[in-house]
Amino acid sequence: MSAPEEEIDRLYGLPLDEFTRGRDELARRVRQDGDADGAAAVKQLRKPTLPAWVVNQLARQRELDMQRLLKAGEQLAGAQVAAIRAHTGDALLDARRDQRHALEALAARAREILVEAGRGPAVLDRVLSTLRAGSLTEEGRALLKSGRLTEELEPPGFEALAGLDMPAAPAGRAKAAPASEARRRVRDLRRELSALEARAAAAERRAEQLREELRDAEAEAGRLEEERRRAEEELAAAERDLKR
Repeated sequence: MSAPEEEIDRLYGLPLDEFTRGRDELARRVRQDGDADGAAAVKQLRKPTLPAWVVNQLARQRELDMQRLLKAGEQLAGAQVAAIRAHTGDALLDARRDQRHALEALAARAREILVEAGRGPAVLDRVLSTLRAGSLTEEGRALLKSGRLTEELEPPGFEALAGLDMPAAPAGRAKAAPASEARRRVRDLRRELSALEARAAAAERRAEQLREELRDAEAEAGRLEEERRRAEEELAAAERDLKR
């Protein structure tokens, strides 16, 4: 009898440092139940990279935000297709906005997860890149939703769009653009989208930095206010002593 799915789900929800021990323990129990093949399959389960592990935790802890991201990613992928076919980007901008909002919510929790795990925020960009890339394809969305990711995901390339039917030319013009022109159009749009993604990621990082600076400033203001109150109390006590 192979390992139950809920056992494997539990395994990928463990703290990262406990994964290997938990996997080996699960394999041992499956082997003791008489399923050597199932035990071997469990032993082959790969330990997630740190960014993949954070994404898995987000899938468990922020299910609603993850669903929003997956929906936004599906809409964004469709908007990219529409932009290539119709040469318009209105839907693309709307989908990009929805994706950004979902990523902001997930980024905030991802930073907390890293802090709670005693890890630095250096991998946060790779977490967001994986979330963004995975949301754009059906396979990637399934991986994000499963919570069993083992490695980072790469954004879909030209091959994901190469099969698109390009729009026919209007009446009175050439019947169809040459294939080279269609490929050039796709390449240019992909380059533009990549640039926009890079700018959006930079803006997200800057926004998080500003939020962190704001938190630090608020903490400093609270500390100074406490010192001010203490100084006032000491002054009042000293003035009372003078009047005695």
